[in-house]
Amino acid sequence: MDKNIIIKIIGLLSLLGFFACGSGSGGSGNGGAFVDAPELNNTDPVANENSVLLGEAILAIFDTNMNAADNTSFVVHGSQTGELPGTYTGGGTDTLRFDPDNRFKIGEEIEVSLTDLLTSTQGVALEAPVVFRFRAEAIGGMADFTAADTIAGQTNAAGLASGDWDGDGDIDLAVANSGGSRVDILINDGTGDFTVVDTIANQTNAAGLAAGDWDGDGDLDLAAANAGGNRVDILINDGTGDFTAVDTIANQTNARALAAGDWDGDGDLDLASANGGGSRVDILINDGTGDFTATDTVGSQSNTQDLTSGDYDGDGDLDLASANSGGSRVDILINDGMGDFSIGDTIGGQANVQGLTSGDWDGDGDLDIAAANFGGNRVDILVNDGMGDFAIGDNIPGQTNAQDVICGDWDGDGDLDLASANRGPSRVDILINNGIGDFTAADTIPNQTDTEALDAGDWDGDDDLDLASANFGGNRVDTLENQP
Repeated sequence: MDKNIIIKIIGLLSLLGFFACGSGSGGSGNGGAFVDAPELNNTDPVANENSVLLGEAILAIFDTNMNAADNTSFVVHGSQTGELPGTYTGGGTDTLRFDPDNRFKIGEEIEVSLTDLLTSTQGVALEAPVVFRFRAEAIGGMADFTAADTIAGQTNAAGLASGDWDGDGDIDLAVANSGGSRVDILINDGTGDFTVVDTIANQTNAAGLAAGDWDGDGDLDLAAANAGGNRVDILINDGTGDFTAVDTIANQTNARALAAGDWDGDGDLDLASANGGGSRVDILINDGTGDFTATDTVGSQSNTQDLTSGDYDGDGDLDLASANSGGSRVDILINDGMGDFSIGDTIGGQANVQGLTSGDWDGDGDLDIAAANFGGNRVDILVNDGMGDFAIGDNIPGQTNAQDVICGDWDGDGDLDLASANRGPSRVDILINNGIGDFTAADTIPNQTDTEALDAGDWDGDDDLDLASANFGGNRVDTLENQP
């Protein structure tokens, strides 16, 4: 064979060897050979699903075989229960499975974090974490509500949170008493009768609450937005419903509201704080033990009153939306996946907007928003195109001084309905969804004095979603029972 041909063949083989052993950016593998990072193909339940069976397993399906998962790489949080224990299977296959030890709570929002600790059987880590959410089903309900229990002595009740504080299986409440500068813990006896059992003092003009398992010990903790104290306090639960303030995030100017979620995809729950006075949203990152650090600030927020969160652009991380009362607009704050947020879309014409909630109103698989327009006496439905761009869809008029809005499946038909707190006429309206994002006022609960906030849970254990209303002017919390 010609010598020059031999030299060319040797050169070609060397070149091929370089690519086989090179250090490409997508992964590494056996003997130095380049291996692509595993990709998530699908999940079951899918992201933003509205009515998942209460005991359903969670599947993560990849494009290659994966090593076994555990509670650091495949983390599941329940909004009313904390970090969920369960059994992991599927190691060595392309489908990892989590079976929860206990069924989800009625209407509970479940958050799943697939962290970069997940690796393929070839030893390559997930290229980027994935965080998604879905909601558990409500089995029944007529969307016909009756005032059932009144918890008095809640001085200027301004905020609510719900969860199983004492681990007994039923859903309890927490109340931010703005006038009393305290947070009260209301324990449920399982039938929907609540008793104040703990008080966390020195919560200066407490305005908003968020619940989550900040320290990863399996029970639900709280965070309180202290509007008067310009701070956020972290209240750690001992598992029995006894809370202690353990951490303070200062410089939260007139902190009005909080949102919780795994912003950086590491498996623990972080916070976002609406600084009404500072016209900004601060991102508070958790180190996994309940110690939070402000790491990012989104400015140009005009008198922000509320926050909601979800994956608005469908890229596998959690974004935020802010209610800018001063600017009469809603801003969409897009996450880069590492907890750094920037303003994406802006929805104007939201007159003195006070409250927000997120859900898939039209059943197309992406997250929409509802906005309580206090000045406009209405609730606006903001429909997502799937990429985080929103347009005003339906408009529910007659919501006089709408202060807050929340979602849940009140009638048990599998889609998400709304409830709005009408502060002017002191009532709560029930807004029923026809499944495509058109809402109709179907029930009214009167005598709700200056209602400031709403929350939902199955207080009486009958498998439908009930409501609770914080009556700021009435210094009380009313529970509103859904008829089965």
